[in-house]
Amino acid sequence: MQSSQSIALSPELATAVTHSARELELHGGRQNGNNAAFPTDTSPALNALMREYEHEKTPIPVSFRQLVPWLKVGERATHYLHPYPAKLLPQIAHFFLAAGTLSRKGDTVLDPFSGSGTVALETVLSGRNALYAEVNPLARLITRAKTTAPSPEALRQAYSLMRDRSATHFTDDIPDVVNAELWYAEEIFRCLAQIKSAIQLEQNPTCREALLIAFSVVTRKVSRADPRFSVPVRRKVATSSEPDRPGHKEASEKIWKIFDWQISANIKRYKELEHLLTESPRIRYVGPDSRALRLFDEGECGTLSHSAHMPESFVDLIITSPPYVSAQKYVRATSLNLGWLDLAPSKGLSALEQRTIGREHIRKSASGIDKITFADAEAVNFVHEVAAVNPARAAITLTYLSEMNAAVAEMARVLRPGGYAVVVIGDNLICGRKFETTHFIKHMFEAQSCDLRLHLTDRIPSRGLMTKRNGTAAVIAEESILVFHKRRSWWDSAPA
Repeated sequence: MQSSQSIALSPELATAVTHSARELELHGGRQNGNNAAFPTDTSPALNALMREYEHEKTPIPVSFRQLVPWLKVGERATHYLHPYPAKLLPQIAHFFLAAGTLSRKGDTVLDPFSGSGTVALETVLSGRNALYAEVNPLARLITRAKTTAPSPEALRQAYSLMRDRSATHFTDDIPDVVNAELWYAEEIFRCLAQIKSAIQLEQNPTCREALLIAFSVVTRKVSRADPRFSVPVRRKVATSSEPDRPGHKEASEKIWKIFDWQISANIKRYKELEHLLTESPRIRYVGPDSRALRLFDEGECGTLSHSAHMPESFVDLIITSPPYVSAQKYVRATSLNLGWLDLAPSKGLSALEQRTIGREHIRKSASGIDKITFADAEAVNFVHEVAAVNPARAAITLTYLSEMNAAVAEMARVLRPGGYAVVVIGDNLICGRKFETTHFIKHMFEAQSCDLRLHLTDRIPSRGLMTKRNGTAAVIAEESILVFHKRRSWWDSAPA
């Protein structure tokens, strides 16, 4: 969600943004009482946008980079620790977390579709408590690594010792990487397997996960996958100056050169995270299913014990970017990493996809649209129109709507009365027809006593979204940011 063009701001909004920037200059880079990561309150800009929307009742185009100009483009703490498809722009999470009218320091913020933890990281940087739900185990690992910084010196030493171990530690363990022979030269695969085995011997759990995260990045960079695409696609050998079948020495030198650089870059990121964190991060995993949020007792490095259902009205603010219907291939995009890190065996990728909302395939046993109920008449009519052209796509779409409806009901249940939910979503095409995700999500929240208080739009010139299918979809060029307010009681229809 990266805006390449400036947006003409309304006079009131422009004044609010300019005022915030001037306040920062006057107070040496931050307003009194605010930390370095969140230097100013964005409430004046947010309130101006809400007033404008209340008056006009039409979506307001914005650029979030303009709304938070103090957040520079590029690196910020550990956001770029590991690539992940369709990441949320940090400026969006920052803008709403910095608004004191929505939440305050010490409040609890939930992201039920956490991905690789953009909202979770910004939440802990703001001094709030972060809750995150995510089905993909790689994304959960990235989130933990982003928000739990090892000592830079400890990580540097752990890497040095691991490097020495890998030269003498041999293993017969063959990682279960899907179609490994297609994606890796034999010597590259052999060297990676040896390094992976050496990493597992690291005793410090935080350093071990930091090494695994860097290793995961390396496994993709030394593969035959084209780096321009999130989903693995074979790059053409003719376009590369490197041999497709390197010898052992060539393979080893290539891997360690990339690994050295990755560890060095990550140590710098961890140092900045330490600088920006004003207190120990308070973050908690709340399950793999956004439709049934739970409170786990989490031990070191994500080990979980018993859990309980999250109580009603438990969270103060929700910020999330739900998946699109059959648009982003999250499991396929992370399949190589999942195998290398022992997070999902090659034969388990299909089962993981079936637990993912917005999946591109559904089992035949669940494919009949007459077996799925959804209350929105417009959505049902849309699905029946698609069914006349492509029954499989129709079943996938209605499954998505049913599962998202359940997720929205769960969000509304755990959100406190008077709380706000910020949802980032966009429309796309299915079989040549516009699927108005924004419209359907709005209706789902309204059915749960949550009123729309703000509708913003932001352009997406480039964000790594794999949203185009031959003949069935199109590239998503714009997303909506919807802000819902949960009523305190049945007669409450005014904003807090």
